[in-house]
Amino acid sequence: GLYKLTERYGKAVLPKVTVVDMKREILDGNSSSISRELYKAIEEQLQIGKQIILLLNRRGHNTYVSCPNCGWVAKCPNCSVSLTYHSANGRVMCHYCGYSQPSPKKCPECEGEHIKFLGVGTQKVEEELNSLFPNAKVLRLDADSTVSRDSYSIKLSAFADGEYDIMLGTQMVAKGLDFKNVSLVGVIGADMAMYSEDFRGFERTFSLLTQVVGRAGRSKVDGRAVIQTVEPENNIIELACKQDYDAFYNDEILARKVTVFPPYCDICLVYAQSSDKNTASDSIDRIFNNIKEKIQDEYSDIKLIILGPCAASVPRINGKYRYRMIIKCRNNKRFREMLEKCILLKQKKDVSVCVDINPETLI
Repeated sequence: GLYKLTERYGKAVLPKVTVVDMKREILDGNSSSISRELYKAIEEQLQIGKQIILLLNRRGHNTYVSCPNCGWVAKCPNCSVSLTYHSANGRVMCHYCGYSQPSPKKCPECEGEHIKFLGVGTQKVEEELNSLFPNAKVLRLDADSTVSRDSYSIKLSAFADGEYDIMLGTQMVAKGLDFKNVSLVGVIGADMAMYSEDFRGFERTFSLLTQVVGRAGRSKVDGRAVIQTVEPENNIIELACKQDYDAFYNDEILARKVTVFPPYCDICLVYAQSSDKNTASDSIDRIFNNIKEKIQDEYSDIKLIILGPCAASVPRINGKYRYRMIIKCRNNKRFREMLEKCILLKQKKDVSVCVDINPETLI
């Protein structure tokens, strides 16, 4: 059965939502992560003793470190990603394998001393909030600040008890929280996950926005939400502001049908990983060719759409090169039987093959 929750608990009213165009903020000379609209709203709520939740789904201080002279970027030696600067320990870190090193004082390529710290994470916004609102107590809630056991629940309890005025965090502050004194929610960088290569990008963005907006105004006091974005006219953001799931569903399900994505198929992600790049590439090509032979012969009844083979979106993690195929299929016994035969045929020793049916992400 389908059960719809059409009203908020306790007859609470959905918060009034304001969308801020961050392109206009930049053109008007505001280089802060906090728009003028959000700054004014925070100031007003602090003056009347209310609490604020701010969402930024990116941890760290700066998302990458670069040299403006030669273009050098600090990268992880084990993974195909840039290192993220963390101000708490003055180090640059990889969020995939955990590698870290002291933050560079000068460029290792050209020895330039004007290193730039670019991109914005929760640590950077926390500093901005402490500067803009020196009398407010700011709580940062992300994977870096909740490492120790029970730290997450302890910090949430402290916020519920009124020990903090502003709670800034990643997606862990967006879901399932009920604070009666929170009257304002702010979303910084609402469109970060929208244009990922994952077909669920729009769905995740819509879900996250509707959930975090719902954290405000959960008592008799009217709530308000401020969503900062570089694309204020985007349909997904507009529907999230209205909490209009039906309209979002109608658009998204049509797109899924046209492009053949779940629920109109299953997704099978096949990875070949190796410390040698060519070995990983050859292995995924071999599996692909095996599948082609099988579906032209004894498994001709199986219908597939295969994207790839190609390098993964993050081609190297923890010293392993990764090549993949995305297979649109029907996950039944016959498909799994065919895939097992294709994978087990003549694999080299230095290769691991991973199969993920209907994975959470396509990274």
